[in-house]
Amino acid sequence: MASISTILIRQTPNGKRPTKIAYTSSFCSLLIVAIILIAVSLKKLTSTEIGVEYDTWAKQLDDAASMGGLHNGPPGFRFIKFPSTQITAEVQDTCVSRDGLRVQFHVSYQYLMPEAWIIAAVKKYRDFKKWGTIVEAAGNSAIQNSCSAFNITDFQSLRNLIQIDMFDELKLKLEGSTGSTNETHDGVFARAIALQLKNVELPIEYKAGVSDKQSAKEDINLAKNQRKQELTKANTLLLAAQEETQKILEKAANDANVTLTEAELKAQQTTFSFQREKETIVQAMDNFNLTTNGVLSYLANQLYAKAPTLKAAIREPAKISQKDEL
Repeated sequence: MASISTILIRQTPNGKRPTKIAYTSSFCSLLIVAIILIAVSLKKLTSTEIGVEYDTWAKQLDDAASMGGLHNGPPGFRFIKFPSTQITAEVQDTCVSRDGLRVQFHVSYQYLMPEAWIIAAVKKYRDFKKWGTIVEAAGNSAIQNSCSAFNITDFQSLRNLIQIDMFDELKLKLEGSTGSTNETHDGVFARAIALQLKNVELPIEYKAGVSDKQSAKEDINLAKNQRKQELTKANTLLLAAQEETQKILEKAANDANVTLTEAELKAQQTTFSFQREKETIVQAMDNFNLTTNGVLSYLANQLYAKAPTLKAAIREPAKISQKDEL
């Protein structure tokens, strides 16, 4: 600005110094400098940002965080900015289960920078980029640790429990243990908000083994059902055979009883007939005073009387009649 005053003086006739113009030029120079100083002393943070003032000339960090808005500070200062809203990280990787099988997973989790920890985070990690890298590395480590605590079968039946355990591990890795301070913080100065276990891909060999096992179970169940069916058929046939056998035995017993009854009746009838015949012969012997030969002649005559057409071929000197003996 001094050079402008010199030019104005040189352009003035008679070599007289233009005092008014010089003062005006100086004022303008001071005003411009003031505007520049004010401009470099004002910085803005958006509503979604949180920052810490850093004096680039004094190499000094402010001891408090600043929220969104327009802020003034030492000339040439800058803000080390962090998002004030939660940050989402996606992790797609593999881990080794407790029984030694590799599992593919897809996890999403959310975290943010608490205002109380931003100074310590800047001192340790310098800026948001490096801090974010460390946070995501810690998050991946937490997920890997949690994954290794479960067997491969748990990823099918206990996914909700695994998600809870992953979040607990994430919270411990990011926030540190209970009671830690900024000076002895064993986390990464981040607040864990939530975690979602979106997908799990089990090994192909395990899926094939599960499929084979399921197929074998189905075959075993089918064989058991067929065995039950065949056993039911056999029992049905056995019952039918037993019923048929019972019927045959009952019929045989009934037929035997009928035959025995008929035989007993016939025997009784025959005995009765012989008894009556005996009584008749005895009576004839008593009434007619017959000898044995007389009885035989009597019986022969009775036979001839009952069979008038009886024909007999008897050689001589056979005696066919005992009539003279009567």
